Amino acid sequence: MDTIDSEAIEAPVPGRRAAVFTLGAWCLAPLLRAGPLHAQAYPNGPIRLLHGYNPGSGPDILARNIAAPMAAQLGASIVVENRPGAGERLVAAQVARAPADGQTLYLMTGGQTVVSATDRSLQYDLLRDFTYIGMVSVYPFAFLVSAASPYRTLADLLGAARARPDKVTYSSVGVGTTLHMAVELLGSMSGVRMHHVPYKGTEAYNDLIGGLLDMSVGTLAGAQGLLRDGRLRALCVTSPERWPGYDQVPSVAETVPGYEVVTWAALTAPAGLAAPLRARLSAVLRDTLAMADVRAKVEASGSLVRATSPEEMQARSAADISAANSGVRLPKNTVSVGPTRATPAPQAR
Repeated sequence: MDTIDSEAIEAPVPGRRAAVFTLGAWCLAPLLRAGPLHAQAYPNGPIRLLHGYNPGSGPDILARNIAAPMAAQLGASIVVENRPGAGERLVAAQVARAPADGQTLYLMTGGQTVVSATDRSLQYDLLRDFTYIGMVSVYPFAFLVSAASPYRTLADLLGAARARPDKVTYSSVGVGTTLHMAVELLGSMSGVRMHHVPYKGTEAYNDLIGGLLDMSVGTLAGAQGLLRDGRLRALCVTSPERWPGYDQVPSVAETVPGYEVVTWAALTAPAGLAAPLRARLSAVLRDTLAMADVRAKVEASGSLVRATSPEEMQARSAADISAANSGVRLPKNTVSVGPTRATPAPQAR
């Protein structure tokens, strides 16, 4: 059984492992206008909001930022559950099998479109087995090194990789994920090869700080605390230009012209969700993202709010799957190691 790693948003209660977002200070917020009879009966108890990453990761922070105001509008608690592992495959498979009653929601990331294009053994279909409710945000990744790393710039890292093919190590959250492919794209465009070491969530940062890895690719939100404390440095961001709030961090494109990787997070549910429920959840999500305090929290974590209709979100997912199918391929010697990191990792130098 997968473990659920979460933390309470309010005063901690011993033994609790899920963050429950209740009406709380939001109790005076108006409920969404009434809909059809069967939509009015929703929700029927606490709503689960699942995602596939560790506590403190970018998707985790994003899920918690939207959970409380959505709970207020829906009139029910929202429990955020962390289901990390296997590059989001585990949580996606679980949600695909859940009842389509609106009680189980899934914060999907754009990495799933890459996984769908590169892993033919998936137990679910991204377009057939999910109901898209709407986009939440877009964000780039960051190439991260320890504060003590000799690599001060991306050019330094690429120079070392060029001089020692397959010896410079980097981590991502899993084989075939967007983060993995972001580095493979960098290697393809710059003519270098680096050694990939898959990890589970943000656990790689300890090894990065300890000198066991040369570089890690992650989200700005997930690394925010370590960047602020000076234990990690961001060499660059993967957006085509410098990212708002991180103006001091160069983009990859400043060293490798034409490079761009920006991904998204979207709210989804199991396939077959009734149209009135989808419409209601979409409206609640849009209202939540329009709140000034929610927008400020999302942007402070390194994302930009992007609200879409369900149809627009599904079309974006389909387009990204198509693009990933025609994009960078994994090296022939790449082997999936599942939800935990490959061991042993080559020693960083």
